[in-house]
Amino acid sequence: MRGARRIMSMVGEETAPPPFDRAQALRDMEASTLDVLVVGGGITGVSVALDAALRGFRVGLVERRDLASGTSSASSKMIHGGLRYIEQRQFRIVYESLLERQRMYRRAPHLVTRLPFLFPVYEKSEHFGPVAAKAFEGLLQTYDLAGGWRIGSRYRRLSAAETLSQCPNLPPEGLRGGLLHFDTRTDDARLTTAVARTAALYGAYMATRAEVVGIGTGTSERAREVTVRAIAPDETTSEVTIRARVVVNATGIWSDQVDVLADPGHRMRIRPAKGVHIVVPWEKVRNQSTLVFPMLGGLRGKGGRAFAVRWGDHCYIGTTDTPYAGDLDAPRCEQHEAELLLESLNATLVTTLDLDDITGTWAGLRPLIDTGQATTAELSREHEITVANGIVTIAGGKLTLAPVMAKQAMDRVSTLLHQRRRCRTARTPIIGGAGYDNEAVTATGGRFSHLGQRYGTEARFVEDLAIADPAMAEPIANGLPYLWAEALYAIRHEMATTVDDVLTRRIPARFLDARAAAAAAAPVARLLARELNLSTGCTQAQADAFTAGITAERVAPGSH
Repeated sequence: MRGARRIMSMVGEETAPPPFDRAQALRDMEASTLDVLVVGGGITGVSVALDAALRGFRVGLVERRDLASGTSSASSKMIHGGLRYIEQRQFRIVYESLLERQRMYRRAPHLVTRLPFLFPVYEKSEHFGPVAAKAFEGLLQTYDLAGGWRIGSRYRRLSAAETLSQCPNLPPEGLRGGLLHFDTRTDDARLTTAVARTAALYGAYMATRAEVVGIGTGTSERAREVTVRAIAPDETTSEVTIRARVVVNATGIWSDQVDVLADPGHRMRIRPAKGVHIVVPWEKVRNQSTLVFPMLGGLRGKGGRAFAVRWGDHCYIGTTDTPYAGDLDAPRCEQHEAELLLESLNATLVTTLDLDDITGTWAGLRPLIDTGQATTAELSREHEITVANGIVTIAGGKLTLAPVMAKQAMDRVSTLLHQRRRCRTARTPIIGGAGYDNEAVTATGGRFSHLGQRYGTEARFVEDLAIADPAMAEPIANGLPYLWAEALYAIRHEMATTVDDVLTRRIPARFLDARAAAAAAAPVARLLARELNLSTGCTQAQADAFTAGITAERVAPGSH
């Protein structure tokens, strides 16, 4: 096994983007017996793959769609402890989350950055009045003591003037001041891709568009055979057989379906909860900090809170928490959900937003474990790791705790393989993070600052593409800062094989401005055809499906 010093030094030494080849990975997985096969390319699955690779196991990962194509690209995009878990007296999950928040803040400084939260306090308010503010201040004190202080700033009180400077569109009448505390934010899909590429750097085999359709019997002494249906970028299919001593099911809301492949009598235990977010132009809200405001009931429960987060020139607003019984592959923001979020925000600001202000939406499903509570809002975000039929299954959990879930799962795998090996992820930088100084890069401004905050030290590779071809330095969509060089980099080095991969997850254009993303679909399709040697008919079909999906997601005529 590689020594610890070498393991810790590999990230940051790249002189070119490391290989991340889907087709080669499939060939390598089929050619030999793996110690571990991870099923699922969300943040939990890629974290397991990284943990396994760092321990020196021979590990592969298959994902039936794209990296982060499920919940891991549709979260609230925060790495945080969760204030509401203190209210629910789930102190252990808060402590663990804040510890992992700090580790990821250090491991991926380009993708995990500080995020201030503002709670305005009014003289007369049911939710944020003086009495409620005093109780909430106690929550913030507990949060800081549980580990919030590690971010470098504790909560503090603001005067009315300071509160208005954070969000000038708050009504000044009766404003007593505010409370400010800090957590961190991330681009969840980019973080997932970066963790996957880090795992590949350390030897993990990664393949998207590879769906597990059969799981044979086996033991830790005799590898089981896993049948995978692989779909190439040109839409041709093939069947691949992968032999693995242990299978880790890290498919989130789909974990029951994978367990059924190995055990038809498996008892379903995942209870999905839907969270939706809407996006509006930032100038409509004008918040410098993340504005926390009361939800007007219905989709977060009595006394629930929502938030508005600035994201460049846009602001996203969320989130709901409702039971979901629809298609797991296609959750959408419904008009009544968008209307309630807008109504709640409008009750907080002096400005008024309506459905026509919405430029994008997304909806995600939380993989909650059904424990019998009446509402999904009451269900814990705790996770469970079980072993049955030689399959290690991770159920439940949250984005922030992905490394913890991965460690616990790999500890179980190590036991099954009779090879106890120490977890090494806590101090291993995520690709692009080693040696990256976010403050220094941000201070430079311009194109390199934008790229640095998305690629870290790898920004130089994207910059090279823009310099080599001036057309690659142009914006990919009107009103958005993303460059054609980023789309090219996604195709060449980040395993993006479809229009949706590029414009939804490698670049969040679809989320921020769906209309602009639709306009970019056809040119992206042509770029894919050129880079992957595909027919224009194949990629144009992708573009058509992409724009049709955007049309179907519209929450009102004229929106997006």
